[in-house]
Amino acid sequence: NKSEPGDFKSLRIMVAGADKCPDSLREGYLKKHGVTLLEGYGATETSPVISVNKFEFNRPGSTGKVIPGLKVKIENFETGEDCKTGEVGKILVKGDSVMKGYYEDPELTAEVLNDGWYNTGDMGYLDEDGYLWHSGRFKRFTKVGGEMVSLVKVENVLEKYLHEGVSCCVVELADEKKGSYIVATVSQEVNKTEILRKMMNDLPSIALPRQFVVIEQLPMMSSGKIDFRTVTRMVQEIMSDSESKQQE
Repeated sequence: NKSEPGDFKSLRIMVAGADKCPDSLREGYLKKHGVTLLEGYGATETSPVISVNKFEFNRPGSTGKVIPGLKVKIENFETGEDCKTGEVGKILVKGDSVMKGYYEDPELTAEVLNDGWYNTGDMGYLDEDGYLWHSGRFKRFTKVGGEMVSLVKVENVLEKYLHEGVSCCVVELADEKKGSYIVATVSQEVNKTEILRKMMNDLPSIALPRQFVVIEQLPMMSSGKIDFRTVTRMVQEIMSDSESKQQE
């Protein structure tokens, strides 16, 4: 928002990684500056690139095609079987640029490496053209009513319907009957009814937030990402205080 047209006229290429790039950011750069923001994906353990979009093959929203010398497979997190095209599962990577192990930590190495395949801890899928789509960290998936739900996907949908300048973070809370339920935190008051009505077009009912909580200053990590663990604790405290007041 602070940049002006012409600020990036000498820029030849822009690649984003580390986290999912919001559609609004990617589209905003193209509209304001005429710059195509390409997304990539990787990890320190893979030296560090796994996949990347290029000008000659760019599928916005994906993290691109797997680079030469690497293999990627998508594994069902419950059965360990290979997933079908388009089916979300754990992202595993194998190749010469994948690490051999963590220094003097055989236990941690054994947790993430199996027959050369590195478990990234991320979820995603490969489409019919070989583009890799990142669906979020496995720890940011939750089971609601027996179905796996990506909190990152819920966030991405929610962001589409929030006014400019409103931040959000979607978290899970324990539920005795359904395993967990979803809470959306937002930095300003929003029209919950209107937003939920719009989100219903993109998500199944089990993935819709049950409640909205306003936290004006969402905590951030040094990386610039919202600290979802701290947000979760804050929401738990807010909900607990609310229940206590209702019982008084």
